[in-house]
Amino acid sequence: MPTIPSTPLIEAGQVEVSAGMRSLNSFEAGAAWAPVPHLLLTAEAAVQPNAETRTVNNVSTTYHDSHRQVGFGVGAYRAASARLPLYLAAVGGVGFASMDLHSLDVGVLFILPVPVPVPGAYYQATYRRYYGQLYAAYPTESITTGLSVRGTFVDYTRLLADGQPFAPATRFFLEPTFFVRTRPWVLQWQFMVGISTPVGRRADDQRTQRTAPVSVLIGAGLVFRPDLLRHRPK
Repeated sequence: MPTIPSTPLIEAGQVEVSAGMRSLNSFEAGAAWAPVPHLLLTAEAAVQPNAETRTVNNVSTTYHDSHRQVGFGVGAYRAASARLPLYLAAVGGVGFASMDLHSLDVGVLFILPVPVPVPGAYYQATYRRYYGQLYAAYPTESITTGLSVRGTFVDYTRLLADGQPFAPATRFFLEPTFFVRTRPWVLQWQFMVGISTPVGRRADDQRTQRTAPVSVLIGAGLVFRPDLLRHRPK
């Protein structure tokens, strides 16, 4: 389950906290701190709860699914200047995740370019997520726009379907994202759109394809900049 890449836009001594939603059912939060010039420290978390009720012979059963992630990163940045009005940053990090998913019925997983039938199962997974990210932003007094590209390698420590281990279709994902922020003030709206696409996906058993979907990343959230409380724009 991909997350929307964090794109903090801070300088030395500043802190940024963000919270938002992706695709209406995934809650994501992040924080970043620049303790000294050109150094970024980041943290992020995401949770996607879900409950589905199925009735068979007048007996209803509710299945609870969840996906939980937390991650930490370190990177470097270059603040925008008159010579080059772009904020540039590179961040690398590691995340830890766990997942439970009940796929109750035989369905269809839309794996480009054609839909693939996938049998129902109870999936369980724990994994580490290693990532490297580059992003650039063009800040102005009214709006900031930017581009991010993240590569993510997924290292499964457990991957089960109905209690039986199986191999993932791929382990690497490429995730380009476009983001927009509103006026740089204490509270800022941020909107993101992008895609998470698998690289080198194998066409093995149909169940393995659940580990390598093409995911659309669309989200919105709020960014809190406490340092700007002392520097309100005119």
